[in-house]
Amino acid sequence: MKAYLVAHRQPLPPFRKPVAELRFKEGSLRQRLETQLRAAGLEVVPVDAVPADVAPRSVVVSDDVVLSRNLLRRFLAAIPDRRRSYQAEIESGRFTLLASRSAPARWLPLPLRYRGDDDQAPEPLQLQPRPVFEFEEGLPARMHLLTDLCVYFFDIWALPIAHWFDLQTASSLYCRELVTRLISPFHGRVPAPILRWFTGSPWVMSKCNSIGKRTRIHRTAILEGCVVGDGVEIGPFAYLRSSVIGDHAVIREKSSIKMSYVGPRAFVMGSDIVNSYVGAETAIFTPMLYNAVFGERGFLSGGSGFADFILGAASIPATIEGKQVPSGLPFLASGVGDDCFIGANMIFAPGRTIPDGTHLLDHGLIKQVPTRPDGTYVVSGSELVQIPESFLKRRSA
Repeated sequence: MKAYLVAHRQPLPPFRKPVAELRFKEGSLRQRLETQLRAAGLEVVPVDAVPADVAPRSVVVSDDVVLSRNLLRRFLAAIPDRRRSYQAEIESGRFTLLASRSAPARWLPLPLRYRGDDDQAPEPLQLQPRPVFEFEEGLPARMHLLTDLCVYFFDIWALPIAHWFDLQTASSLYCRELVTRLISPFHGRVPAPILRWFTGSPWVMSKCNSIGKRTRIHRTAILEGCVVGDGVEIGPFAYLRSSVIGDHAVIREKSSIKMSYVGPRAFVMGSDIVNSYVGAETAIFTPMLYNAVFGERGFLSGGSGFADFILGAASIPATIEGKQVPSGLPFLASGVGDDCFIGANMIFAPGRTIPDGTHLLDHGLIKQVPTRPDGTYVVSGSELVQIPESFLKRRSA
C-alpha cells in the first residue's frame, strides 16, 4: 500500500521554517513521520500536493501532523470497508496537560485519509484514544476556572500543528507516550502507589527510565519515567519527571523538568520547566518556564519570564502576526523562534509570539551604584535617586 506524504512548506510563525523541520528526539517531524509510515508497512511517496491520480487503496497524509507511535496501525485496522474512502478524526478533548474529567468530546479532523476504489468524498473515521494512566496526585481541587483536573496518558494521539501553541500540546503528548511505553510492562506487577509516582525502590527507578550512553547523572538527582539521550549531564538535586532530554544536553543542579521536551545540546541552569518545548542548543537561565515554546539556538536570561494565564479567562488567545488566534488553552505562555536572545528582567504577557532572530535587551540596567553608606534610594529608569532618610522613619507623636 502506498502512502502519499504531502509537503506543507508554509512557515510556522514564529519560525521561518515549516512544521516538518521542527525536531523531536528522533529527528525532524517529517523524518519521524516517514519512519512511522514505513513501520506500518506503507511505501512512502513524497509529493508537493495531493496528485489527481492517487492510487486506489492508498493513504494520504500531510507532514504538518504529529502522530503517536501506533496511530497509523489503529487507523488502518479500523477501516471497515477497503472499497470506500475515509478521513481520520480523533477525540482530543483531554489532550492538554491539565484536563478536566468532564471535558466535552472534541473530534479533531486530521490530515490523514484513506482512498478507496472510487473518488467519493471520504467519510469520517473516528478514533477514540484510551487513557492508559490517569494522574491526579498533587493537583489542587480547583485551579483557575478548571475543576476535577487530571493528567491523561493515552494509547494513541495525533495533532495537526496549525499554530505554534499546538507544538506545546504535541510535545507534552509526545513525552507522555514515551513514559507510557516505559512503565506499561510493569503495570499490574508494581504496587499502585509506587507505580503512580514511579518511585519507591531503586528497581522501579531503573526500570522506568531510559538512559543513553555516556550520560552522567549525579547520585542526588531524581528521574521518574524519563527518556534521556546520550552524553547528557544531570547535576545534583535535579528532578526530572515524564520528560525527554536530547543528546548532550546539560541539566545543572537544582533544575526541575516535568512533562517537557529539551532538545540536543540544550543548557538548563537551575530552571523549573513544565509542559514546554525547548529547542536544540538553547540556554535557559530563567527561574521558571511554564507552558512555553522556545526555539533552537536561543538564550533566555535570568529574571525574565512568561505569564501563562489570564485571571477569569477560560482560553488564552495567541497574538500571531498582529492577529488574535484562539488557542483553546487555559494556560499558555509565549512562543519564541530560533536564534532569539532575551535579556534580563522582562515579563511577557500570555500568548505572545516572538519571531526568529529577535534580540531583546534589558534597557533597565542599573548603571549607577551608591557611593555613600546607609542611603535610601529608588530606581528611576537606569538611575538611582536618593530619598530623605526621614521618609522611612516613623514620625514622633
